[in-house]
Amino acid sequence: MSPPHTKIAKEQRTVQPLRSAVQFHCKVCVEEKLFSQALSLLISSLQAGLDTDSPAFLPSSPYFNLFSTLVVHPTYNTRTNNADKKNESNAALRYIRNVVEVVGAGNGTLKNAFRFDGPSRSDRSNRAKTRQADVVDASGESSLDSPYAGLQSVSNRAQDFWAVVGWAFNCSVRHKARWSRWSLWMELMMDILEEDLTRAASCEPDEVADSLFAHYLSPIGEGRNNRRRVMRAITADGTTKSMAEFGEIWKDETNPPKKQDDERAPKRQKLDLEKGQYGDYFDDESEVEDILVQIGGGAAPAGTRRKRRSAGRTDNADARDGTYDMPSDQGCEAAGVEAFGGMESMRLRQRLLVLLARISSDAPHLFAETEDLFDLFAEFFRPLPLDVFQQFVTPQTPYFAPDLQASFNAMLFRPLLGSSTTTGIITQEIFEEQFAPNAATNTSLEDNAKVSLLTESLLRALWSTKLLSSDFSRLGNVVEDGINARNDKVSGRKGNAKRSEAEAHARQLLKCSSERLRVLVLVAAS
Repeated sequence: MSPPHTKIAKEQRTVQPLRSAVQFHCKVCVEEKLFSQALSLLISSLQAGLDTDSPAFLPSSPYFNLFSTLVVHPTYNTRTNNADKKNESNAALRYIRNVVEVVGAGNGTLKNAFRFDGPSRSDRSNRAKTRQADVVDASGESSLDSPYAGLQSVSNRAQDFWAVVGWAFNCSVRHKARWSRWSLWMELMMDILEEDLTRAASCEPDEVADSLFAHYLSPIGEGRNNRRRVMRAITADGTTKSMAEFGEIWKDETNPPKKQDDERAPKRQKLDLEKGQYGDYFDDESEVEDILVQIGGGAAPAGTRRKRRSAGRTDNADARDGTYDMPSDQGCEAAGVEAFGGMESMRLRQRLLVLLARISSDAPHLFAETEDLFDLFAEFFRPLPLDVFQQFVTPQTPYFAPDLQASFNAMLFRPLLGSSTTTGIITQEIFEEQFAPNAATNTSLEDNAKVSLLTESLLRALWSTKLLSSDFSRLGNVVEDGINARNDKVSGRKGNAKRSEAEAHARQLLKCSSERLRVLVLVAAS
């Protein structure tokens, strides 16, 4: 969850650049890394005139580029124990959120700050230098001389927006400490992208192409293979393959905070061979014992062994793996939704799917036609683990409009049923003929459970959009036929000892989905 932010105003205000005196003081503070002082000045400027219709005073886009970087830069959160730095990171997030609320996400200053303008590292480096040297705001002040607005900024370090998305979702699975920050950045960006796209869609048709989300899609290029990269980012799951494609944004980003000086430089021990004190010469007890055997001194003293073992345990286990990261792909095999980063990660992924669907509906030439988009969705979601699949087709909180959810589900049916189902408006008759009575083409418990979930989701969509007729007797019979067909399909399946737990879970989910289907028919008929 995002930290609470103050709701400053309900109506959006016009924007003017900061007054020159305030601009100068902010620039000095930022370039001296006095971010708290700069943010205090900027918040005061933003709050001025809230009770009137006077414009809001904003800094230039490099400031927002810098503050958005502070939200997630490890130096100011997960790689420090400094409370002041962490407070500055949180204050930067609150300021951006307040600005969005006051002036709106469509403001040009914000949109310029969040752009990613180049695929190659050399291009990004040149772009950062250009920002620092050439950008001049309305008050005549040059761009910021700060690495966090240039070489170390998110927009400079990442290839594009999708590189950040993929890495963030990888962190949701593999690096929970980093996810605690990237989730805040992602939620902020989703709020900005959604509001900006809504504003653009309500204006002239060409405005959608100028939206920030359209800008993020523009480097992808045409063709299904290029579009797959977007989906790989949205479905990033922390596996070795996904981590290789969507790696860390900053070097050693996932490392824990550095040790304090007194921890890093312990007092040097004395060297006294007669008393068995070997100073700092041996870091491993086996080395000590080997030398002692050679010189006839016997085993190392017990106290020495205990100290060595304790030190090794602290340096290796606690500092790296115990608190911050899951060290291997084995950690990615956690059961259920946690294997996909948890519910917060799931909701953010769903919001990205909605943005893609909106672009395909309002301006398909910018990415893909809706049918092609849902076919791409099906390619990536069909193989997902059952619990994750369920969250996308029967979510607790719907994220697609019922008609879009129905179209998405119809596309997912195709590989499971081995047939080309309809892609138009799904009526009760089509549901009864093409979807409800069917089982999967194989005896897999997981696939038949997925068919049941899709059937359930389609029936919910028909009910919520009032597309069910009064002939509930036939509907109930067809739904029951489908339940029986799926149960018959898996009844003769031979057990697999290695997958017994997963199959038992799939069988239970199939049973629960079947019961919900029966209840849905009864509720709709009443």
